Amino acid sequence: MGRIQAGEILIEVKGKAEKVAIVSEDIPFKTLVSGSLYKLTVNEKISKFTLLTYLISKYGDSFKQRYKTNTLIGFISKSDLYRIPVPQFSSKLQTNIDALFKRLFDAEKEAKRLYSSAENYLLECLGMQNFVANPDAYNIKTLKESFLESGRIDAEYYLPKYEDYSNAVSAYSSGVAPICEVCTIKDGNYAPEAKQTYRYIELANIGKSGDITGCLYEKGEDLPTRARRLVTTGDVIVSSIEGSLGSCALITEDYDHALCSTGFYVVRSSQINSETLLTLFKSEPIQQLLKKGCSGTILTGIGKQEFEQIPIPLIRPEVQAEIAQHIQRSFALRKEASQLLEEAKLSIEHAIEMGGGGKSLIYSYLQRLSDREERLAMYLLLKELGLIDTKTQRHKVVATEKKLSASFATSGRLDAEYYQPKYDYLDSQLAQLPTKRLGEVVEVRKSIEPGSDAYQAEGIPFVRVSDLNKFGLETPSICLDRATYATAPRPQKDTILLSKDGSVGIAYKVENDTDVITSGAILHLSVKEKEVLPDYLTLVLNSTIVKMQAERDAGGSIIQHWKPSEIEQVVIPILAPDIQQKLSELVSKSFALRREAGSLLTEAKAMVERSIEATA
Repeated sequence: MGRIQAGEILIEVKGKAEKVAIVSEDIPFKTLVSGSLYKLTVNEKISKFTLLTYLISKYGDSFKQRYKTNTLIGFISKSDLYRIPVPQFSSKLQTNIDALFKRLFDAEKEAKRLYSSAENYLLECLGMQNFVANPDAYNIKTLKESFLESGRIDAEYYLPKYEDYSNAVSAYSSGVAPICEVCTIKDGNYAPEAKQTYRYIELANIGKSGDITGCLYEKGEDLPTRARRLVTTGDVIVSSIEGSLGSCALITEDYDHALCSTGFYVVRSSQINSETLLTLFKSEPIQQLLKKGCSGTILTGIGKQEFEQIPIPLIRPEVQAEIAQHIQRSFALRKEASQLLEEAKLSIEHAIEMGGGGKSLIYSYLQRLSDREERLAMYLLLKELGLIDTKTQRHKVVATEKKLSASFATSGRLDAEYYQPKYDYLDSQLAQLPTKRLGEVVEVRKSIEPGSDAYQAEGIPFVRVSDLNKFGLETPSICLDRATYATAPRPQKDTILLSKDGSVGIAYKVENDTDVITSGAILHLSVKEKEVLPDYLTLVLNSTIVKMQAERDAGGSIIQHWKPSEIEQVVIPILAPDIQQKLSELVSKSFALRREAGSLLTEAKAMVERSIEATA
């Protein structure tokens, strides 16, 4: 063991020897670390963030694996660690890496702040922000008050602090109910297919803020016997093991239809949104009540019968909505931080592969140009519509008054979110422009949803919402049998793909006929109105104008779902042909630059590979 200081790099040298981290500025004074970690103090020859990025890149990792001993438990000696070669990276690259890490740390810090804000707001709504439990380590109970009531005779169960927490939760003004009445507990076993590859979430993959930090990819035949819970987007998983009760997480779209251990309870609720449910399970009152319910000897945990009886406050919908916004923003920032780290790794790897040549600079320059063109197109559109100031505004949920005839009788909606003033403002602005309903402009075609049983490693690529963004399609990790789905619809040239479930409102125009199948969560739009250009329409669909309409229509549920009937009623501004053409040209130029940048990167990789092969 040894003491660590801020700025030092910690590197794992035992076992898999994969983890590398940097000590943050807020590390407690005189913190000790395990002997399975080495600490590195970086000198002035290289930025500490550049060295960290190099060590986690594929090149740094390959050297770590090369020098690791091949014993039962791998180990890298200090002398072998010093043998790892470190390239002399340019000062410009190191400056860029440092800037990326600053953004990364800022995002992480803001994510933590937002999550803490959500937790504090929840306690405030419960009237428990200043709550302090009774610290006494004893309590006196009669037989009638103890064993005959609960069936428990262990003294820990009756500590006064648990009564205090239980009383505080039960006093919530909007009422409480046991988990079994509020939530559905998904405890059915799933039998994995032997040859199919699954994502498996373990206890070690749960982050401190309710996020999932990664997973294992294993074939069904290689999975442990405890990998028997199938999770879907919007589920909340809660550890049942004492000592790890705080390991709770929200299943996002990235882990839809993954497997998790039977050591988790998998829950969801129709009364409480997933973000609030997660926050509740991670809150101190519920954590203490979970701990109270634990029993056992060698491996202590909370059984299903005890878990079902944990009281859950029925949080008011408007409070749930605010909590959900905080958690969603927290998750988004955390994801951004992860992407920044990956970007830093790629910068290092590109620098190594390209030998510091000009290709890397050209690639970065084209990426910046591409981003600028896309932003310019959006700017011109919003300026033309008189909505330029709304692009950067953050709208608060504020009260608005509607008569029944102007609300439910017209829209069939009673949720307050639907009637926010910002939507009235949007409608008033659009009313000043020539518009059409989307259903008048396009033909809408649904795709298929084969189910996870049809997923396989080879065949025709199967595109899901997680593979779709406004700039294109990512390479899917899942395929379908080509013969079975020979007649399934494929996107044709100029088809606009639009997501309707999960991350709703993502639009991408297909440049050429594409041999892929999209999931049922993605609609195919074919432009039938000659006075509307496909590139222009795609830009509008990705704009604030349609995003707000999607937000209004798809709100009020745990997992967003935008009904095709609602999508057809989306209001589309129809600008003059010359303006549409100008916007379309800007969009086309942006995509052309992205393709050119991608081609340069492919060319650079091919040059490196040819060089390696020539000397082999």
